[in-house]
Amino acid sequence: MTQRRFVLVGVSALVLLIVGGAGLWLSQNLVKRGEEVWIGYGEAAQRNPFYVADRLLTRLGRAVRSVRRPRDLPPTLDPADTVLMTIPSHMLGAAETERWLAWVDRGGHLLIGVRREHEPGQSGDPLLNTLATRSHAPTQCAPDQPVPVQPDSATPPLQVDFHAGLRLNGDFWRAIQWGQGQVTLLTDWGLFANGRIKDHDHAGFLWALMQRNPSGAIWLQYRMQPPSLMQLLWERAWMPLIGLILTLLAALWHYSRRLGPILAPRSGAQRRLVEHLDASSGFLWRRGAGPTLLHAARHYTLRRLQRRQAGAAESSLTVALADSDQPLNDAALLQTLQTLQRLNRTP
Repeated sequence: MTQRRFVLVGVSALVLLIVGGAGLWLSQNLVKRGEEVWIGYGEAAQRNPFYVADRLLTRLGRAVRSVRRPRDLPPTLDPADTVLMTIPSHMLGAAETERWLAWVDRGGHLLIGVRREHEPGQSGDPLLNTLATRSHAPTQCAPDQPVPVQPDSATPPLQVDFHAGLRLNGDFWRAIQWGQGQVTLLTDWGLFANGRIKDHDHAGFLWALMQRNPSGAIWLQYRMQPPSLMQLLWERAWMPLIGLILTLLAALWHYSRRLGPILAPRSGAQRRLVEHLDASSGFLWRRGAGPTLLHAARHYTLRRLQRRQAGAAESSLTVALADSDQPLNDAALLQTLQTLQRLNRTP
């Protein structure tokens, strides 16, 4: 065995020894384990803030339907159904309020949020006016902490953390009987959202409210309906809006006033060439351009006479053909033009 082979065997053994030692150390010091990493909500949960509530109620055996907008709800709801709406009460018009209360009167259960202050009798919230409910800010704001609520007198109180700066007749929520059904007003519907339903007794509070109609379907309307531009302008800037409307009305009145006499309508028939010539010559004569009119007539007559090679010895012809810029009167102009016409007709 040559020296070169001894070197190759030694190097190979050293490499195997290093690799084996490294593998032994890794197998004794590295531990395989699993770890959960929060990556945020999935697409369905990001789109629907009531996704967890939907899954929870479905697993508890209820028929749940989630819709984006109020118009996605069926036109005729079963009186045994329950509807949770995210749009605030002041977004319902008078006709919508009457329609919803008629459904509640037949046995339905409506849960809706209240987002701004309101006094009974004021305009802007037909639902609170009909239910005679006052929405107001408390005089002293207590720190955010759970408060006991008792949807059912037969069950113990639940701890619910309302994140709201309003009170409904002094409470965070109200359950109002209306006919055979019920309207539940909430100052904070976000406690049923994905991120807060797990806190305290929020899930139990939701389940207790859903027990009002245990046999019907549950409709979760989860998308906020933004107010229109006109509603925002009227609510936030009604004084500038009224000023702008008055300014536009004043501008229209100002520019609609007539300046000068009324123009006579033009005739649809075309005017004759003689009328145009008469109007043009009358304008020139009134501006003192009589010699200009005679110059054109004299030039035309001289050209015709030159063609016929005839002379004119009469004094009237000499005067008629003499080009002059002296002022003329009506009689002289007519006499000169008649003489020129006579020359044009002479063979």
